[in-house]
Amino acid sequence: MLFLSRFALIILFAFTLLTNHATKALCQIQFRVKAKAAALFEFNTEQFLLEQNGREKIEPASLAKIMTLYLTEDGLKQGVITLDDQVPVSKKAWSTEGSRMFIEVGKEVRLADLLKGIAVVSGNDACVALAEFMAGKEEVFVDEMNRKLRQLNLSDTVFKNPHGLPVEGQYTTAHDITLLAYHYIKEYPQVLGLHSIPEFTYNNITQFNRNRLIKMDIGVDGLKTGHVESAGYHLIATEKRDGRRLIAVVMGADSWEDRENEALRLLNFGFRSFVIKEVFKKGDIIKSVPVKGGKSDTVDLITQDEVRVSVLRHDEDSLKLVENISSNIVAPVGKGEVLGKIIVKLKGKPLHQVNLLAKDEVPKGWQAYWHFGVAILGVFALAFILQRLTKRKKKSKSYRFNDD
Repeated sequence: MLFLSRFALIILFAFTLLTNHATKALCQIQFRVKAKAAALFEFNTEQFLLEQNGREKIEPASLAKIMTLYLTEDGLKQGVITLDDQVPVSKKAWSTEGSRMFIEVGKEVRLADLLKGIAVVSGNDACVALAEFMAGKEEVFVDEMNRKLRQLNLSDTVFKNPHGLPVEGQYTTAHDITLLAYHYIKEYPQVLGLHSIPEFTYNNITQFNRNRLIKMDIGVDGLKTGHVESAGYHLIATEKRDGRRLIAVVMGADSWEDRENEALRLLNFGFRSFVIKEVFKKGDIIKSVPVKGGKSDTVDLITQDEVRVSVLRHDEDSLKLVENISSNIVAPVGKGEVLGKIIVKLKGKPLHQVNLLAKDEVPKGWQAYWHFGVAILGVFALAFILQRLTKRKKKSKSYRFNDD
């Protein structure tokens, strides 16, 4: 089937998780969010700054649509679909309950319009139409949603549909949904333009962005709202300020006012209370260490990666570097060879670990061949001595023969 082959290509090229994120939030001070669960994440350093019941399982509601949009962006990236594709509307899609884009059964909708219908007005009908177009059946698309979760190592989330309407066995956590939003924005930063559209008109019906923070013109440029009676009010809010981007997640608030107010509190708290410290850049020389038996007596150790960390302002001086370097480095040493590591700690707790590499090659020096040379000389000397002794022995026998 064409749809299945398209989706197979998406999965073939899907990326795997390459980064490790801190499992514990940095903030140890009291900051309570008026919601069931919450999280605050520093985009630039990939750190959780704060978590409140971050692992509690909660129905995702429309936050599930982030994954639906994510997979669509995967398809666009691989070229298996285009924004100009015309998507047919089935009766199943048209009749989907809840928030709607108001697509019409039997007609076709441009894919670009479906994306706006999902990101801006949270259309459940648009999600089903898109899922059927991408994978042939909604159920197959949902399988791909969960496969993507596994690729991202998000083990505390299960999706049962592409829109987030309540169904048994569907859940997520503030921790997982934060990381999902992070990867989505990181890989496809252009989606922020889609999510920050203030209103959208389709079929002569104008609807406003469900994320009311967009209209406040305070810098928030995404990302998604959600609400079901059984779980409460959700919001993923992200903002870029002074070169930093934070992602705030509020889940299970009592009202849409609470979810907005609490998300703003989180964002302001993060920007005000935390700073980013550049510990070292990629390729920084950390120190020189001795090398035994090399043409050079030492080799410089450099950092394999850049390291920047987020810390509370009053904890800036609490960062410590702990070195773990081999005490017996013997030539030859290859350029880029791992010779140790350096651990960045905050108040005794490790935040990052980076390999230390040899900056240059160190070949073996003449010292390395000294023992070999001595052994060769010894062999020659022994051979010479044996040769002299043999000659003397022959000469001695010869003299005795003449005496007789």
